[in-house]
Parts: sequence; structure tokens; C-alpha cells
Amino acid sequence: MDIPTYRKEKGLSQAAFAALLTESGTPATQGLVSQWEKGTTAIRAERAIQIDLATGGAISRFELLPSVFGPTPVQSDRPAIAAEVDSRMSKRALRARLGLSSDAHLAKVLGLPVADVAAWPDEGGVPELPQVLKLLGTHEVPAASDQALDPDAGRIVGVDAA
Repeated sequence: MDIPTYRKEKGLSQAAFAALLTESGTPATQGLVSQWEKGTTAIRAERAIQIDLATGGAISRFELLPSVFGPTPVQSDRPAIAAEVDSRMSKRALRARLGLSSDAHLAKVLGLPVADVAAWPDEGGVPELPQVLKLLGTHEVPAASDQALDPDAGRIVGVDAA
């Protein structure tokens, strides 16, 4: 599905679609959505992932950028094979597949510290981190709750309670 079709089905304006993307990550504007729809601006890999996630897969990153992400994965009875193949992908091959020129760009797409990504060997297999698996489309990773990420969540109270 493309962006205009999705917007029409959901009854969203370009501004509302941009707001949906902004809620899920990097800010977007109505003008950017318009440029994508007109074809005057190409959709980058990290934006394709953001669109895929924000629309719950209705607009697939594989359909938006097949040259980067490859063809839409076929549902398989053997998902472990896909994970095994992808886990052996080298960092250099992953950067090339996504059209990224540096570890800093890859780190930004994955949402990881640059130092961590830079420490991976260029020719060794990439780690099977949830961010990598989700990016490759091999596994859907359940979202962690905010409370699990914040060990002080149960101890901090609002200002008005103090």
C-alpha cells in the first residue's frame, strides 16, 4: 500500500499523517509527506522503517524501498532459517543494504550508541539484537513497558504529591 491510499482509507490529511509519524519517532511535516507523494523527495531507509512501524505494517518498508529491504518476506513455516541467514549478515553488508555510509548512520537507524555499533567487526555477523532483527523484518519484538526501562518508576511521584 502507498501513502496516499493509506491516508484515504484512514481519513487522514497529510498533516495528520505527519503527526502520526512524529508521534512514533522523528518529527515529520505535511510538506515532507507532500513531497513523498509527489515523488520530489525520496523516502530514506530510516523513514521507511518509521512509516512501517507507525502504520502497523500497512505501509511496508519492503514495498516502499524494495531496493534497500528486498522483496516482501513470504510467510514461512521455518522462520528460524530466515533469522539464521540474517544473523550471519555482516555489518558492512547491513550498511550497504540500508544505503548507509557509516557506523554513525547505522547506529542512528538502530537507536544504539555509536560506540557499540562501531565495536562490531565489519565482516563478522551482526548481533541478534531486537533492533537488528526488527530492522531486518525477521522477528517482531514486543515493546518493553516504560516501567521495565525505568527502575525508579514506582518510587517517583508527581510534584503535587510532595
